[in-house]
Amino acid sequence: MKTARFLPAQIWTIAQADAGNAVFIRPEGSNTVLPVYVSEGDIQMLLVELTHILAPRPMIHELLLSAIEALRGKLERVEIYGIRGGSYLCRVILVQDGKELRLESRPSDILCLSARVDCPVLVDDSVLAQNGVPIDRVSPKTGASPAVADSPSVQEFLQRELKQALEREEYERAAQLRDRLGELSRNA
Repeated sequence: MKTARFLPAQIWTIAQADAGNAVFIRPEGSNTVLPVYVSEGDIQMLLVELTHILAPRPMIHELLLSAIEALRGKLERVEIYGIRGGSYLCRVILVQDGKELRLESRPSDILCLSARVDCPVLVDDSVLAQNGVPIDRVSPKTGASPAVADSPSVQEFLQRELKQALEREEYERAAQLRDRLGELSRNA
């Protein structure tokens, strides 16, 4: 039996792909990315987490993080450790009182948690070997870019959120969104 070798990775970009919305995970130093297909709603949640702008109402990830904290635990890492029936097998690794706890999860949820608290994403090398895509095959026409924060989808999302915040007269949130958009345009 093969022992899993986990590769540290991060969210590389979010793009529209032939098979739907894809979050591309890139192991450190690799020229191969792992596509994770998620729903439009999951993309929106992930964009909220990646921009570090709090949503007007708590999201499910905040509930889980609050529960972990209340139980004196710590989110240690998230893992993509296998494939079954065409779906990735993922888990959240918590540490409580020196004991490691493993919770099964959907891929989109582990990515949102990782983005929220900047915890490591680990990918089993056999998963990458089986489903990985060469980085140069992620075509610019899909909207992919090497940095998620620079992708048009993040800026478009922030613009929509800013408009809604102003319409609802949520001026503190609007100011946060405006500032984040300013940061992105200065760094472009």
